[in-house]
Amino acid sequence: MDSHDQMCSLYTTTRKTNRWPMRLFYGITDSAALNTFVIFTENVPNFGEHKEEKRQIFLKEMTLALIIPHAHQRFEMQQTPQDVKQVIRSCGILPAPSVIQHSARDATFVPDQRTRKSNSSVMSAITVVCEDTANGCATNARSKG
Repeated sequence: MDSHDQMCSLYTTTRKTNRWPMRLFYGITDSAALNTFVIFTENVPNFGEHKEEKRQIFLKEMTLALIIPHAHQRFEMQQTPQDVKQVIRSCGILPAPSVIQHSARDATFVPDQRTRKSNSSVMSAITVVCEDTANGCATNARSKG
């Protein structure tokens, strides 16, 4: 076993799999991470001078640098399910959401543009909810549209 294989096996991404393309991918990922660490330590010689686990610190920082932009993009997408957004928040990658206070005047009804069908029970419920603030709802709908 040469030193490259030994260093790759110390911090590895390899998982048990019967699929050879996955094994190849894990091997390429391990080699790329090790090569990146070697190049980085040559360019920044004082990185982690007093720490024994320089490579572990480097791998954690590199992982976060690769994950954060993707997690932020995924978090901002409206199609992302709420449970996935909760997992992203719980990992501590992104800041917790701020609490936004909504008033009754913020309630607006936007009909579905594709079908333009309405349900009379839904429309009556909206009428009841917005009865006191009908002018406010109409004003908000005009200003937002």
